[in-house]
Amino acid sequence: MTARYALYVLPEPDSALMRLGQSWLQALTPDLTNEARPYGFHATLKAPFRLADGCDEGQLRASCAEFAAQHGAIIEPPPILAVLNDFFALRPSRASSAIQDLGAACVRSFDRFRAPMNPAELAKRLKSPLSPRHRQLLEEWGYPYVFEEYRFHMTLTCRVEVAAQPEIAAVLQPLVAEACAENLEIRSVCLVRQDPGHDFTLVERFALGAPCAS
Repeated sequence: MTARYALYVLPEPDSALMRLGQSWLQALTPDLTNEARPYGFHATLKAPFRLADGCDEGQLRASCAEFAAQHGAIIEPPPILAVLNDFFALRPSRASSAIQDLGAACVRSFDRFRAPMNPAELAKRLKSPLSPRHRQLLEEWGYPYVFEEYRFHMTLTCRVEVAAQPEIAAVLQPLVAEACAENLEIRSVCLVRQDPGHDFTLVERFALGAPCAS
């Protein structure tokens, strides 16, 4: 087994999102967070991948620095607590072309570093019901939820049965209140690594350029 890498949006230091990220696993029961725990509190830009032959971490870090220098920071209104495919997450409160464009650029820019999926990885993805378009994206880009299918979100829970969602929402509302009162700021992209048997950890945070219009 080899390490996997991903490009994330992580909460900015000293932000309400950062404070939420530091407390959410402790505030909720393990049953609600065990699936999200290995990934940490984040939003995905480029889904986890193994490095392609001939690529190394140094090259990937250099590409991240170049990418960040070419893209501007994004400032959006405060996020909202939402249910996405039956799991709770923080999501932008309005459609954001800037966020969508950043996600699409990240997928394209770093795909040259991605090794093809092995049979086990492909089988895992195919366990979820996928539309024909999702399957096409999975085959071409290694992940089905990219480009027009991309939904920026910061996961808080595993899937919650519909009947239990009002109760869980009531638990989450005070937990996320501070984060949902502060602008959603994406001022950096983060390279993360998952070594075999371990959770994802931060490799390096790369500051984006001056804020761009949304």
